[in-house]
Amino acid sequence: MPRIEHPVSLLVPRLRGLHLFHFEGAPCAQRVRLALAEKGFARGREVAWSSDADTTLAADPGTWTSRHVSLVRKQHLTPAYAAIHPNMVVPALVHDGWLYLESMDIVAYLDELVPANPLIPADPERRRLAEDLVADGKRLHVSLRFVSFRWGLGRLGRLGAKEEEALRRLEPAGSPEKMFDFYSRYDDGRIDESTYLAHLAGLEQGFARLEALLGDGRAFLTGDSLTVADVLWALKVLRLTECGYPFAPRFPHVETWFARMRARPSFRSGVMQRHRLLSGAFRWKAAVENFFGAGLGAVGGGSPAAAR
Repeated sequence: MPRIEHPVSLLVPRLRGLHLFHFEGAPCAQRVRLALAEKGFARGREVAWSSDADTTLAADPGTWTSRHVSLVRKQHLTPAYAAIHPNMVVPALVHDGWLYLESMDIVAYLDELVPANPLIPADPERRRLAEDLVADGKRLHVSLRFVSFRWGLGRLGRLGAKEEEALRRLEPAGSPEKMFDFYSRYDDGRIDESTYLAHLAGLEQGFARLEALLGDGRAFLTGDSLTVADVLWALKVLRLTECGYPFAPRFPHVETWFARMRARPSFRSGVMQRHRLLSGAFRWKAAVENFFGAGLGAVGGGSPAAAR
């Protein structure tokens, strides 16, 4: 799996064992925590994300050290974090001094690291389907951001002038995230409603494909066992559920599959253990907005057929 050669951060080469730089509510970080739990790694010590104290450098065997990067406090928009992840997003994984970025690359790396209970199918047909579904999900990465900010974070997602300037200075040219472009328009209210709706429609097309696959009664997206495709798409469903999207009437098979995913011990421990309160707060906010007809439940395709 791709690893970052010669990272700028002086902290990275000093870390031993598994260290995850993450945020509890970030879907990309949640995917990695889900995969870590599926692979049998327990959540270990909680340390400050930037700590270089000798006592924090080595993860305990069989665990991963949690280095929580608060997106609320904008800790990712700092030179120290940009030295770890130049695109200033989470997650970032360090294993024995080697740095890995991009959530699905990290999941694939963990699958190689612990071959038992593989997340990448051995069967060629299922493998191709899993890879295709992952590619679809990656293409919709930005769409999830637009929908999350419009119907989830709202004003809470805006940056102040100093933070926006820090982002402008720190973001590398050609960053695939294009965060400064997004925030500069979002903070000023220059993103029109049709743009948000177009991103929502793209996500609904993705969910329509899942609905069709799950219609034959399979337990997971590619068959009878969980794969990388389930890991990626489950966290998209979680985020939209928190934004108030009505999956049950629009994509009932996806809703049933997601309930199966949520019931897994790995999901409960890896994703929800410390995210439950925040998730509940967003769901409550979305329920109120839907009640008054101003939420995500009032927009969108309305059915799997329409979403296609």
